[in-house]
Amino acid sequence: MANIYVEAKGPKGVQAKESLLPAAVAGYQRGLAVTYGSDQYHAALVAAATVAVGILEEDAISTRNPSAVVEFGQTVAQVGANVTALQPLTTNAASQLVPAQPGQPVIAVALEPQVYVAPGSFANVFVLGLFGFTMPGDTVAYLGAAGAVPLITGTYSINAAAAVQVTLAAPTTPAQDGTTIFVTAGTAHAHTVKTAANGINGAKDTVTFAAVGDGVELESVAGGWIVRSLVGGAALSEV
Repeated sequence: MANIYVEAKGPKGVQAKESLLPAAVAGYQRGLAVTYGSDQYHAALVAAATVAVGILEEDAISTRNPSAVVEFGQTVAQVGANVTALQPLTTNAASQLVPAQPGQPVIAVALEPQVYVAPGSFANVFVLGLFGFTMPGDTVAYLGAAGAVPLITGTYSINAAAAVQVTLAAPTTPAQDGTTIFVTAGTAHAHTVKTAANGINGAKDTVTFAAVGDGVELESVAGGWIVRSLVGGAALSEV
């Protein structure tokens, strides 16, 4: 990888790791975050702010040759932004580690400061993997028009000047299991939250709001959304 800094120190101590078959060779590089792919024997690169199983310890050379994945303990990771020592880290769209924001999953902690130089840098980190946690505090995003709700734990307020429909895609299981999303009406219009057929509670697909403060809290479970609570006049239906 061109123009990449080298970590200041190497990993020490006990590691927990397993060997997984990469879903592809191109792009599967040492230090990138992965989750389980088509099954528990394959590795797939993760998306932004997604729970990861661990960090690739080596470049992939063949889809038939397993690559070591560090799932707990010290290792070297690619970072996609400046990091400081002891900073909680999540993932970006390039499967690199970046500082975690409130509501995002923390999969590692930086053990040294590192300055980001495109396209990435190396830093020594302590991998938490599936033992990670969600960064305390919710992010609040404002949705001013129709569109998709990001599949990232947080709060989303629909503040459009007229009724709009926002969509919520089916979550990926098991990688996104436990993602909790709260959507609320910031303006007094008949906003709707729409999923695929039977995407909510296995039988519904639409939540409709009427007044400011109406809301729904949803949690992803096994590839679908389960209602944790309905607030105010929020109504659940199948359209």
